[in-house]
Amino acid sequence: MTLLDGEPLLRKVLTSRPWFHVEAGNDRACCSSEDLVFVLRNSPPSVSFASGVLCDWFPGCRTVMLGDYARGAACSALSALSLCSAPGETICIDLADIAYRTSLQPDQSFSDCPSLGGIALTFHSDNPAYSYLETDASGKVLRAREKEVISQNASAGTYFFRNVATYLLALAHSMRHEEELAYNGLFFVCPLMNGIIENGERVMLEQVSDVRDIKVFA
Repeated sequence: MTLLDGEPLLRKVLTSRPWFHVEAGNDRACCSSEDLVFVLRNSPPSVSFASGVLCDWFPGCRTVMLGDYARGAACSALSALSLCSAPGETICIDLADIAYRTSLQPDQSFSDCPSLGGIALTFHSDNPAYSYLETDASGKVLRAREKEVISQNASAGTYFFRNVATYLLALAHSMRHEEELAYNGLFFVCPLMNGIIENGERVMLEQVSDVRDIKVFA
């Protein structure tokens, strides 16, 4: 099991997000264990992990088991969205493999800006291991690409969508433009921001700090 500061990476990363409710008194939280949906490939180790460790760490969470590998994280996440009972609620897709600090309050951001369709958390980098989002001089997000350094705004692997419908439209856009937006034949989450832009909505970048990605820096 991957550890960060002596704690399981997955648990440390998710419980450190400011929108996640860890203990009473977190008035910024908009997500609890019951809101979490994990997507795993169906195998005996995954089933054991989900019924044991995940339930202990995040009581009330739900799990989707896929019979085979999906065509990228964007398609895997789609299976989790099928369990959403409130289609108007904000959707968070968190790859949960990068630790960082942020003060973002996503629900407030969407409430303050009716034209906001998506939020991508980013940090400064030029490492081609990441996906990137390009902005103009005013900070308007122009495009997003997977594993292509088109700017210094590297994705931290956490994305917010206004609602399920926004996500579905964005995924459909990526599928219609597969030749340009898929990477190695797979659909990733970051390029979905292109679909939001194409739909005439705004994408906001939120810079995070104290980034720790054990995949790159271990």
